[in-house]
Amino acid sequence: MGSTATSKILPGFAAQNPLGSVERRGGEPRIWVGNSSRIAPHFDESDNVACVVSGTRRFTLFATDQVGNLYIGPLDRTPAGQPTSLVDLSSPDYARFPRFREAMKRALAAELRPGDAIYIPALWWHAVESAGPLNILVNFWWQDEPIDADSPLHAIAHGLLSVGHLADRKRQRWRTLFDHYVFRANGDPAEHMPEQARGVLGKSTSELRQFIGRFLVQKLMGR
Repeated sequence: MGSTATSKILPGFAAQNPLGSVERRGGEPRIWVGNSSRIAPHFDESDNVACVVSGTRRFTLFATDQVGNLYIGPLDRTPAGQPTSLVDLSSPDYARFPRFREAMKRALAAELRPGDAIYIPALWWHAVESAGPLNILVNFWWQDEPIDADSPLHAIAHGLLSVGHLADRKRQRWRTLFDHYVFRANGDPAEHMPEQARGVLGKSTSELRQFIGRFLVQKLMGR
């Protein structure tokens, strides 16, 4: 049983086991029950606190910037919605995946027993190995972003559609524009405009996010 909200099967669990600062930010306890298993390196879009209840779990963490050394599989064909590494951590094939040696040099590992907890930052790659005939974990995911904001993974897919095929010189120019408008390398790109004239560059609100979503759907459906 994976990622089941305790409110559905264990009424009162959250009240008896509070994690105040996380729960106030929207993190609901979820429970995982199984036995021995291995989960390939993947990331979650939410921050995560994971607490071992029974058995042991070994976490191997890689910073987000190790993506080039982890040999990630397809973005659209995944075991559970998130892309995963193709490397078997228990027996890495360094002939096929030579850069994985560099990832392991930079990896962080921790083995947790009942009562132990770990914080996993959003977008950090992590592999999980569970041991024991009864392995139970409770975790709390939370996001500080608006709940109606779209997943950045969708933006990557759109970028592959619209930018990925371009010649290198054009990709680099678009990168400059993305850095300016999306990643705000030069500060607020609309600070020189009156607020009422900023359009999609205005302050992110639910109404503006809905407008941008409708705009993108219209453009993509019209292809």
